[in-house]
Amino acid sequence: MSVYRKGRFFHYDFVLKGRRYYGSTGQDTKRSAEAVERQRRLEAATGIGKDAGEMTLDMAASRYWDEVGQDKRDAKTVERRLAMMLACVGPHKLLREIDAPDIVEAIAKRRGLNHKGRRPSNTTVNRDLIDTTLRPLLNRARKVWKAKGMPEIDWRSLRLSEPKPQHREYSQRQMAAWKSALDPVARFALHLLLTYGLRRSELKIRPADVDGEAKRLTIPGKYRKHDEALLLPLRDEDARIMAAMASRATALKLEYIWHEGDQAISFGSLDYRLRKAAKDAGLDMPRVIHGARHHAGTTMLRKTGNLKLAQRLLGHASIQSTVRYANASEDDLRAALDGLSPNSPEAVTSKSRKKARKQ
Repeated sequence: MSVYRKGRFFHYDFVLKGRRYYGSTGQDTKRSAEAVERQRRLEAATGIGKDAGEMTLDMAASRYWDEVGQDKRDAKTVERRLAMMLACVGPHKLLREIDAPDIVEAIAKRRGLNHKGRRPSNTTVNRDLIDTTLRPLLNRARKVWKAKGMPEIDWRSLRLSEPKPQHREYSQRQMAAWKSALDPVARFALHLLLTYGLRRSELKIRPADVDGEAKRLTIPGKYRKHDEALLLPLRDEDARIMAAMASRATALKLEYIWHEGDQAISFGSLDYRLRKAAKDAGLDMPRVIHGARHHAGTTMLRKTGNLKLAQRLLGHASIQSTVRYANASEDDLRAALDGLSPNSPEAVTSKSRKKARKQ
């Protein structure tokens, strides 16, 4: 059998009547992969699938992966979600047979698949079965592969309701209370979170990641969603402090720059200090550390009004991820109203007062 492992799944590759057939089997065991490969040979020999609408979902998923999925920045996530989709919808379902009731049933199955004892959120289910898999795959089948007899699907009506994104910006009082409950090293870590919008895992800063001369921090791709490194410019004082910490950490042969005296501070200890200090400061909201990232994005957007700069700071792959930070706070609205009030019909200007006194 011509199956071989490529990444997580086995792939097939054979030639029949001068035509090459290849792609992912969507299976992670050799026996299952060989069964899929036999099915592909049968379909190729009998002519099944000449119309894209007659392709089975697993065949379509393999073709979609070969043509689109493997080239995406988040290819690993796409591959995982395609496998999840096949498990919930069924690999042998013909494309032209997939309609709203099938998707509703698949959504119910996905909601029942717990991970570490936790049910998936509505957002996760929508991403797994609609946004990154079925909808783009079926649309490609219709528009690019020219599949016939494909049903029209009202995707909006099938999506599970998602909570509105929470916008968080810490007040000066909250930040002061949080910082005062921290030791100097953890306080600087919090400063980085609030200023540069680092994710929690991105605090794993190695000495080699700090370029004091260029005033730049490199965040390795392994700590980021899309496996792509981010080069982050640093303010002068921050670059100086981090360069000194990195130099000392190198001399002590430490993995990360965090240390007290000659002793390394583990990432777990740093994380614990930040969380405990937040609790001591009365910040009991969920995801309090990630809230610092929202704070940094919102602050940058408020000060500059430039979505591109906020996107660059946070390292978002899509500007749509940054748009959610463009919310107006009560203070913004109040300031805008104060600025508009002199132009209201009821406003009395200084000139009008002088004129009234002369009369």
